[in-house]
Amino acid sequence: MDNCYNTINSTSLANDIVKLTINKKHRMITYDVKDLYVNIPIDETLKITESQLLKNNDKQKTKQIIAILKTILAQNYFIFQDSIYHPNKGVAMGSPISGTMAEIFLQYIENRHLNSYLIPKT
Repeated sequence: MDNCYNTINSTSLANDIVKLTINKKHRMITYDVKDLYVNIPIDETLKITESQLLKNNDKQKTKQIIAILKTILAQNYFIFQDSIYHPNKGVAMGSPISGTMAEIFLQYIENRHLNSYLIPKT
């Protein structure tokens, strides 16, 4: 998926904004996602991941990667104030895979929903 709706940091955003030609019809929007990791739908994100992987990999390799991801995501534990928790949905905060899974899901949502507003209809 193309990651064209994100910025790396505020400096990059500032540099990109000065290059834009903006008129009165333009609007800038920003989204702050509340409780991101616990709200990532794992099954849907795995389907999105599988679909993306199949574009550049054979079915067997994709199947193996998805199986590994399912195993990792099933071990969804985290520690908070000396207690171990196993959330019943989402991905664990602090897990190395959580950011990647969140990014996959958010890019899918951005591309699916933002494109309908940003790309002119012919």
